[in-house]
Amino acid sequence: MKKLIVLISILSLSLTAFSQTGTNNQPTKCFPIPTVKQITKDLMSGDSAKAVLKLTEQQLAETENKVIMKDSIITMLRDKEKNYVTMLDAQQQKYSILEDHTKKVEWALKKEKVKNKFKSILGGGALIALTFLLLTK
Repeated sequence: MKKLIVLISILSLSLTAFSQTGTNNQPTKCFPIPTVKQITKDLMSGDSAKAVLKLTEQQLAETENKVIMKDSIITMLRDKEKNYVTMLDAQQQKYSILEDHTKKVEWALKKEKVKNKFKSILGGGALIALTFLLLTK
């Protein structure tokens, strides 16, 4: 059994070797060494340029995402500012209404004080007059 496995493995290796010998039918062209160096240099610089371009595009995408995020934050803060201004206007209007009401109440209080003073003066005068009339009779 061991001999059979060794025989099959040797045959398979030799078949691979025989089948690959006839594939090299095309003539190869050789370039001079300076041209090959220049081609290699150009290919390397092209590959590095592609890598730089890819990184630049990634950075641009990240920057655009940051700008979008900042724009949304700015919009949100502007909306908050509008809400605050609206709340301040409502408070200011409430205070002005309260101030007007307070002035009206103060004016009514002054009127009542004047009426009470006038009534006390008239009442005192009437009391004096009645006392004088009762004493003189």
